Amino acid sequence: MEYVRKQAKLMWNRTVDDELLMIFLAVAVGIISGFGAWVFRKTTELVADSITLFAESINAVSNPILIVLIPAVGGIFAGFMVVKWAPEAKGHGVPEIVYSVNVENGKMRLRVPFVKIIASAFTIGTGGSAGSEGPIAQIGGGFASFVAERTHLSPEHSKILVMAGVSGSISAIFNAPLGGVLFGLEIIPRDKKARAVLPLIVSSVVGTSIGEVILRSTSIFSFPKNISLVPSYIPTHFIMFLIIGVITGIASVFWIKGFYAFEDIFDDMKINPILIPALGGLLVGFVLLVMPSVNGLTYAPINEALSGKVLFTSALLLILGKFLATSFSIGSGGSGGIFSPTLLMGAMLGSAFGSILFYIHVQDLPIEFYAVLGMAGLFAASTRAPLTAIIMTSEMVGDFKLFLPLMFVVITAWIVSKSLLASDIYVIKLIRRGVKFENEDDLLDEITVASIMSRDLIDVSPKDRLEDVMSVMKETGYTGFPVVTEGKIVGIITEHDINIALDNLDMKFWIVDNVCTKKLVMTFEDCPLSIAFLKMDEQHVNRLPVVESKDSLKLVGWITRSDVMSAYRKFKTRKRMQEEEEKLFANLE
Repeated sequence: MEYVRKQAKLMWNRTVDDELLMIFLAVAVGIISGFGAWVFRKTTELVADSITLFAESINAVSNPILIVLIPAVGGIFAGFMVVKWAPEAKGHGVPEIVYSVNVENGKMRLRVPFVKIIASAFTIGTGGSAGSEGPIAQIGGGFASFVAERTHLSPEHSKILVMAGVSGSISAIFNAPLGGVLFGLEIIPRDKKARAVLPLIVSSVVGTSIGEVILRSTSIFSFPKNISLVPSYIPTHFIMFLIIGVITGIASVFWIKGFYAFEDIFDDMKINPILIPALGGLLVGFVLLVMPSVNGLTYAPINEALSGKVLFTSALLLILGKFLATSFSIGSGGSGGIFSPTLLMGAMLGSAFGSILFYIHVQDLPIEFYAVLGMAGLFAASTRAPLTAIIMTSEMVGDFKLFLPLMFVVITAWIVSKSLLASDIYVIKLIRRGVKFENEDDLLDEITVASIMSRDLIDVSPKDRLEDVMSVMKETGYTGFPVVTEGKIVGIITEHDINIALDNLDMKFWIVDNVCTKKLVMTFEDCPLSIAFLKMDEQHVNRLPVVESKDSLKLVGWITRSDVMSAYRKFKTRKRMQEEEEKLFANLE
């Protein structure tokens, strides 16, 4: 009994220590996230101000040619940085965090937040139509990942800290602490597991405080006071809430599919990847000639909608303009978020709907009321984050008396969107790259790659002859080997590769370096076996090298499809035996 008490005390102390460490780190991450938001905003303003000063110096502030060319120049800068230094900084950012938390145990390269700051600042500062939530979230999450790595946190704690970084940065930039917490909880993790919420709350509060001190953040949208103080809602009101929920739910499907259709068009272009964002910026410039307000620097169109100043025709034109400009900016490879564009299009959709009701004298609710509902509805339907949409919308407009109509609209929009399209705007990007999220009950989630990988490796050199490799295959019975030089893996060679080479290459070219596969699909020791198996399945490979890290590429192990299947069978058998034993003892009792 004394031994049990000692062990319980040790476990209690360890738990308390872990909790205190996570709170301390959450405070640090909240501070970093808040300052990261400030640096990002100031960098964006610096780019925008520099452009304005340049235009003024040549007396060409309203010059159409300059308006078209400036976003293209921003696209070149952003494209160069993303292609050369951090491909993860391409696009709207949040999917990369979802991938990091759900697949890589919260690991992100430190260079990513720095590249994201500059690339997004050039995209938005030169007039690109993109939001700040994607860059800010990736900045906060990236720095949190670095802190987790330096403090040697466990994979689960690393995930929580990255989520806390996202919450802190979102809270700082939008002055929405509750919304920031829910954004980190509802959008980032995809395994439905319960996680500690306190670090996210701490980071969010700290981030918001930093934002209020150095960013002077307030409610970012101007919503008329007392407009939500409706004496009592009547049945007709609720019918209209449901209708706008259906409209925004359907609109979200067009928004998501349309956005990725443009991304496909840009991805299929056979030109230098650095030039594709420049082309997108050029197209944005043409949109800005007609509708300057669709740039990513201002929330003025949303505030006009929330003041009831945007009517039917103007609202529809702004929806079209924002959709095109955002698809051109981000779909072409520019760096920025889709949160703000989604809010703008939702607000305009609500304004258009409210304008119709106003003109046909159906209701007494003002147009700006429906602008708020449309904003929340399209956000919830596009991201599949209903709680975040309700709370964050209330915080952003500074009015918490909107819960009842917001709940009607958001839940309706969520149901409609989910019934028409399986995944949200963030996860679809990952699915298109071959990433899948399995159910949390997957048996292979409980096994790590390190527990089954082979450590005694037979590798070959890029300079080896194929005849020598074939001899090793014959001796060992293996059909594939890692290609290693100076301890780093540079390729994989398989029996299939050799057979193709023997049929198609002259004998003098029978060298491993000429034949091996150099486009590597790799994994890490702490990766769950379920993720490793998904990589094999999606990439159609039968073996995965296990490396120390993405940067070092030091080969530490090797797993094959048969290793995974064998581990699965053993684990499943053991699970069944445990279940049968539990049933047996239950019957005996």
